[in-house]
Formats: sequence, C-alpha cells, structure tokens
Amino acid sequence: MALWRIKYDDWQMECCGEPFSVGDEVRWRLALRGPDAGAEPETWEDSYSELERAAGDGRLLRGPGVTALYAGKPVTRPVGLLAVETHGPGPGDVPETVGTVRSIQVVTEGYAETRPGSRTYEPVAGERWLRAVGTCPKWFSDEARPDRRGRGYRRDETGVLVELETPGGPASPARPGE
Repeated sequence: MALWRIKYDDWQMECCGEPFSVGDEVRWRLALRGPDAGAEPETWEDSYSELERAAGDGRLLRGPGVTALYAGKPVTRPVGLLAVETHGPGPGDVPETVGTVRSIQVVTEGYAETRPGSRTYEPVAGERWLRAVGTCPKWFSDEARPDRRGRGYRRDETGVLVELETPGGPASPARPGE
C-alpha cells in the first residue's frame, strides 16, 4: 500500500464535489502541480510527491496506485503537489485514482494585499494551517483579519489535504506517498 497527500481545492468541492469521510473509498482524477502552478515550496514542500512519466505520454505521470496529469513546463524530475482536478486541461483523459481516505485536514492559508488598498490578494509564503476533520466540508470559509503593515490580510480555507491509501508498493522514498 502507498499513502499519498492530495489537495482538494475549495472551489472544486463547492462546484462539483461530493463530501467524503475518513474510511471512504474515492475515485479521483489527479494533476501534479509544480511550484510554478501554485504549489510553492515554502508552503507545500512537505506534501510534495515524486512521480514517473508514463510510457508513451509526456503528460501522464504514475506512482504506485496513482496516475496524474502534468500540464506544466517539461521537467526531468516530476515533483509537486497532487491535486484533484475536475475542470483543468484534459481531466477526462486521466485514469481515475482509486483509494481509501485515511485522513482529512482543512487547509487555511494566509493572504495579503499585493499593495495597500489594492483589494487584490496573494498567498503569504509559508502561511498554512491544518485542522483535522472526519468529513470533508462542502463549503469553506474566509476570515478578514486586522491589517498587516498597512496591507489588508485574510485567512481563507482553501480546501482539504487528504491522505489517500492506494494499492501498490511504496512510493518514491523521502517524499509523501511512502
């Protein structure tokens, strides 16, 4: 058995997702997000997985019990954050990954205005909090906080981080998925 960490974004769940619980078997299409696709190492590196290219298709990646789409720039070593993808490029072409949910954590991330008064927010590197739950919520919340250094600041629940157990041998060493 292999254990993988997978992000299920809030908007994906709120749009088309079905809440699930620890112990449930799920079937998801996955994508691997690299640092250039919103999986910044300062925030997500502890949840990165390393996969191998599938034979004959440069966009498909595989690991024990897992298949994922990689739509980023070509890399020699595909490492990043696995994420449920129901809307992105080619999800219908990606075989479903089937596994058993072993844990669920609601992800909260910090966001700051790009400049004072802009009302445009960007993630604050390294600001991520996890809260264990037994069932994935259907809806997520946002919380405005006091300004930081004159810039607006907020904490948003951005989805859940799931540990998914899949059949197959251990995944790549020294990475989640072991």
